[in-house]
Amino acid sequence: MKLIARTAAAAVLLSLPMTLAACGGGGSKPSKADAATGYAKIMQSKGISSSVANKVATCTLDKTYDKLSAKTLNAMKSGSSSSKGDAKDETTLKNATTTCATAAVKGS
Repeated sequence: MKLIARTAAAAVLLSLPMTLAACGGGGSKPSKADAATGYAKIMQSKGISSSVANKVATCTLDKTYDKLSAKTLNAMKSGSSSSKGDAKDETTLKNATTTCATAAVKGS
């Protein structure tokens, strides 16, 4: 049963970067902590436990903060899956989230 839960969690986590991808934009970057908190909130709204969501969000932002646009970081900070980031960030965000989700699911 634990394997099924882990697999389901991984599938949801891997779909999140596509949720945030959209077209250009700007503004100033929020803090890394604020973006991570919002990203974790998005994951939790998709059924991911808070402990896994927080681990994945923190790990993802540690790996990507300096590479992501202000638009994407602000979309993450919003905590809403309907907020759209910059499509140019999709691959970077997807790769980091995949790496972090894999580590978090293996560790739980």
